[in-house]
Amino acid sequence: MGPVLTFNRRFTALVFDLDGTLIDSVPQVAWAMNRVFAEDGLALVSLDEVRAAVGFGARAMFDKTLASRRTDVNIDEMIRRYIAAYQEDPAVETVVYDEVREVLTEFSASGVLMGVCTNKPSRITDAVLRALDLDRFFGVVVAADDTPFMKPDGRHVLAVLDALMVDTERAVLVGDSETDVSAGQSAGLATVAVTYGYCHVPFAELGADVLIDTFGKLPNALCALSRAA
Repeated sequence: MGPVLTFNRRFTALVFDLDGTLIDSVPQVAWAMNRVFAEDGLALVSLDEVRAAVGFGARAMFDKTLASRRTDVNIDEMIRRYIAAYQEDPAVETVVYDEVREVLTEFSASGVLMGVCTNKPSRITDAVLRALDLDRFFGVVVAADDTPFMKPDGRHVLAVLDALMVDTERAVLVGDSETDVSAGQSAGLATVAVTYGYCHVPFAELGADVLIDTFGKLPNALCALSRAA
């Protein structure tokens, strides 16, 4: 509890990415996509394909995975069926990363305000958070279709802070990819990047203020940021 109370003197809010930061959703995404691909007679996607395509929204993910497959498909219709399949059982293949629940519980008990900023569609995001019992931690969730701006646009992050009623200098963005760090920096937040998620560039190129290799190290990372501010 000590580290959280220490950093809370400087920072009062945390904005979290979802996929690759709080949850490992690649197996779930692949499961839902392959339901649709199988229906359309397309070659199934691999976990590596999905891992390379996630982070930029459903449309970008489908565009990338379909590039090596047939092009005479209705992508919007495929995405509709993908979302329906995902919602059908949103946590069947989804894993919450180690120590996430414990650390979020510590933050919540210390009065830290928390929000989620994700490029995932809202219907999937809400269903996943409920199914994994993570929704109780977050006062605000801003998904891809809740705002005209999506990460790496910093205005996506600012939409979360506006709803939390917190200034940028009092908040930290926690994510796993170049998309997250760019959005956080663009919004004017300090940034922490986890190194176990779905980053598509070398970690040294991210430019995050702090890198951590497990979620359990987040409180101490925030303490370091607080002391450096």
